Amino acid sequence: MQITKIIYIILTPLVLVACAGPKKSSSGSPASTTKTVTKKMVDGYQLQVLNTTNRNDALEAKSLLLSKYPQQKTFLLFQTPYYKIRFGNFLTQSEAVNYQKKIKSHFTNVFVIPVKFEIKVEE
Repeated sequence: MQITKIIYIILTPLVLVACAGPKKSSSGSPASTTKTVTKKMVDGYQLQVLNTTNRNDALEAKSLLLSKYPQQKTFLLFQTPYYKIRFGNFLTQSEAVNYQKKIKSHFTNVFVIPVKFEIKVEE
């Protein structure tokens, strides 16, 4: 019984490697190009959706935004004593204003705020 376990432990990795086949080398192949991704700070815009001292209200607002607009980022900031909900990372002010119009159906005071944020750039 013990010998069977030992053989199983030794042979299983060897069988798996044999089934996987030979590794393909991508070096020297003209079709493979390596792209480097760097992060860059850019000027842009976010929407300030809520400014409250009630943490639960802020969490509810964030949850609503995440469910309605899952493709956009939502941020919860705390600046004593206020909880602030910021929405999106927009490169242009017109894009931010378009979302501002959509969000005003859920929130009364939505402001476009100029910010700096990080984007990923492929080179």
